[in-house]
Amino acid sequence: MKVVLKAGTGAVKEIDAVKNAITAFEGELLVVPGGWRFANLVREVYGDGDLSDDAAHWMAVAAMDQTGYLLSDLLDLPTTEEPEFDDKLVLLPYRYLRMKDPLPHSWGITSDAISVYVAAEANANLVVFAKDVPGILKDPDDPGSLIREIDARELEGNWTALDPVAPRLAEEYDLELRVVYAGDPDNLLRAMCGEEFVGTRVVPG
Repeated sequence: MKVVLKAGTGAVKEIDAVKNAITAFEGELLVVPGGWRFANLVREVYGDGDLSDDAAHWMAVAAMDQTGYLLSDLLDLPTTEEPEFDDKLVLLPYRYLRMKDPLPHSWGITSDAISVYVAAEANANLVVFAKDVPGILKDPDDPGSLIREIDARELEGNWTALDPVAPRLAEEYDLELRVVYAGDPDNLLRAMCGEEFVGTRVVPG
């Protein structure tokens, strides 16, 4: 089993639970970092109006590398700059994405969409998003409105627990996405293993 695990704000908040799940996981794992606080700083600068979309895009991708070093330290995992599998690794995506430049330079492209692209490049079986929410909700203010399974095409272009581009890439690359709360290590592990879990399955049509 080859799994890409997107680890952003939710994962950093629940790092002990995420580390427990990763330790117990017996497959190959590539952790893709989110931009976390570092990307938020880029958003602040961009909001001042003096930064181009191109510069903001690459600064935000570079922010993912910063979070990657953080996760490497907290999870005690080695880093890689290639979308590859070799036991368990944390990806530092800037160099590879700069070379390939595969995605539009827009705030609609976040580390969510990048994780799906990376998973396709690495021939992953599954992409799991460790979030600070239980999954994709019908009503963002109601944790009880969890959507257990949804066609990726229904989410394209919409902001949910995922960015609006990640579902389109899941459809394009025929990849299943799983959105799950980061703070329950047993449930997160089940999601990573391709088993039944509590969260949202986003399936290509």
